[in-house]
Amino acid sequence: MSRPPLVPPLKCQGIKTKLVFRDSENRCDAGILAMDRAVLRLRCRSPQCAAKEALLCDTNLHIIGLYQDIQSGKITAATAKDFLTSEGEKLKSQGEPYYYEVRTRFNAEPTPLDFLFLNRSCFNGVIRFNRKGQFNVPYCHKPERFAQAYVTK
Repeated sequence: MSRPPLVPPLKCQGIKTKLVFRDSENRCDAGILAMDRAVLRLRCRSPQCAAKEALLCDTNLHIIGLYQDIQSGKITAATAKDFLTSEGEKLKSQGEPYYYEVRTRFNAEPTPLDFLFLNRSCFNGVIRFNRKGQFNVPYCHKPERFAQAYVTK
């Protein structure tokens, strides 16, 4: 029984999670790209698929910092869930002004968990910075972004 591909912690434009193919006689099971200590591992069912690891690369220091904290164990699924649940409740009760408060806090003193929160609550998960290096994506008016199903992915 095959399982769905794991969802990366960041929501990004262009993620191909839903377009992944599953198994055929001569293809790798490239549809199951699993996060394992911030390294993508290809689970292969075919001898033609020799690659066992791929390097996860980016130039954005905030993305790199988040994945390094995941890799080192500083951020776990439990800490991310607790943080997103708590911040999601604050966002639900305080609304849009709280999003901009966190964005201002992040731009003054960035943390990987604030970056994750902003990514989950900004417009369409866009990751964009201005020339001054400040995160500048507006708020997304979709409160379901912090529903239990999204927080636990």
